[in-house]
Amino acid sequence: MSVGRDEYKRTVFDRQGPEAAHFLQTVSSLIIPIVAGAFIGGGLAVQKDFSPPVIALSAVSGSLVFAVWWWFFVTRTSHGAGRMFGAFIQPTGAGSYERQYSKEDAMVMRGNVDGALTSYEEIILEAPSDPQPRIRAADLYAKSGLRERAEELYRAVQRLPRVAPRDDIYASNRLVDLYLAWPGHEKNGLRELRRLIDTYPETDVATRARAGLVNLKSQLGEAE
Repeated sequence: MSVGRDEYKRTVFDRQGPEAAHFLQTVSSLIIPIVAGAFIGGGLAVQKDFSPPVIALSAVSGSLVFAVWWWFFVTRTSHGAGRMFGAFIQPTGAGSYERQYSKEDAMVMRGNVDGALTSYEEIILEAPSDPQPRIRAADLYAKSGLRERAEELYRAVQRLPRVAPRDDIYASNRLVDLYLAWPGHEKNGLRELRRLIDTYPETDVATRARAGLVNLKSQLGEAE
């Protein structure tokens, strides 16, 4: 694949994710403790009738002490609260940071599909256990008519250890769509639907897969 010239620059939010916003908010919140620390440090020095240089040094020291204390308090408290809240609403640990793909989306919007696919392939190598870059790349490969690679990536998602049911089901459904639009591979869709039924029995997923199986068999002229 050829890679076009990419003028998109990753922002601090692309590189750091949600931690970037937290960092900027924490830095901005330091203004008040720095000023308060300067007043308190300088005020204590004035009360003790210290010389102006000592008063200035006390003010600076007070600012540093309060800034360090505030930084530690905010970062430790907010992170701890975040972990507790995350554990409460997502006890399985599903609340981990999910990578953003603004760079690749921008490439696609500009028509640089090859560049986006190259970027996804690089991310796949960097994150061997992350299903999302595989899914996004597979979707893009499928839309581009590169069905073989799309199939490989959807299969790779299914084989990931501890893959989430959401991602596994999505990959299977997309494989069914892929095979139906792929001359000579339509019957492979039957296999995917049977896989969903066997993997998720007694669920709505299995119910919909059975209905899809009957419909696809009818389309392909296969007997029950």
